Amino acid sequence: MPVPKKRVGHSDQAHRRANWKATLAARTTCPHCGAVKMPHHMCVACGFYNGRVVSEKFHAHHEH
Repeated sequence: MPVPKKRVGHSDQAHRRANWKATLAARTTCPHCGAVKMPHHMCVACGFYNGRVVSEKFHAHHEH
């Protein structure tokens, strides 16, 4: 089984991990109600996705 010849120091490890940064999730606006939503997801404010109602639970509260 391969084993490293030398131990990797803290500085080398930190330099390697310096580019591992968290990024914000992409967000878009719903074309039906204008609420902020995740792309390719149903709008939780109005229940629409791709121009049609996919959830009556959300749509019943927000008739437009």
